[in-house]
Amino acid sequence: MKLFLLSKENIKLAKAELSALIGPVKKYSDNWAFAEAKDIEELSNRLAYTKAIYDILFITRKDKLKENIKAFDWNSIYKKDFCVRAHGFDEKGLAGLIWDNLKNPKVNLTSPKTQFEFHNTKDKIYASLLLAQNQHRFKDRKAHKRPESHPTALDPKLARALVNLTGASLKDTICDPFCGAGGILIEAGLMGLKTVGYDLYLSMLDKAKKNLDHFKIKNYKLIKKDATKLSRKFDYIVTDVPYGLNTSIWTKEK
Repeated sequence: MKLFLLSKENIKLAKAELSALIGPVKKYSDNWAFAEAKDIEELSNRLAYTKAIYDILFITRKDKLKENIKAFDWNSIYKKDFCVRAHGFDEKGLAGLIWDNLKNPKVNLTSPKTQFEFHNTKDKIYASLLLAQNQHRFKDRKAHKRPESHPTALDPKLARALVNLTGASLKDTICDPFCGAGGILIEAGLMGLKTVGYDLYLSMLDKAKKNLDHFKIKNYKLIKKDATKLSRKFDYIVTDVPYGLNTSIWTKEK
């Protein structure tokens, strides 16, 4: 069983994104999700609104915690060095118990190969092994940080979540018929999906190309065409449709 720490920034979206990629979730507790999942590396590369993924080692109660720590085989999952993160507990005390059960213990508080964590949710304590953390660096891909910016560009975190809500696999193609400067295509491409973007203006397609190339995106196509006249079928369409003040009257480019 895996434990997912969801972002409270938008908990409803975080839940929807997770279930779209892994299927039914067994249960939720506050911003925690409990579910069976495989391909953790791919999941961590994709999920935008999940902060961390853990493997549940054992479930216990506060009065049984020390007893269970002493009984667990920590050596079976220990790699090179470790640290302990215990939320609401005596962190040093728990780390000491684990230390006593390791054959060749070595502590590393900054970049451990093995990170054990203890989480208290309601009446249960979950001892877990950190498998992956969100390292998508969305701030580095905000519109003003790209080679070619556009004032109406979607936040990259939201763009990635929208792609994930489709449940698309890596063999699928994502189409954005209003691709603009390529924000959605960038996030889909970074996840390894094939992408196709359409726009009415060559100037926008040029911006999209510069942005996609800057982030080293592969397997993309950019085509000048009216989105209302597309005849080709795609696996999924993800787009931010022009609306309100962002809508322009199309004019032919010279």
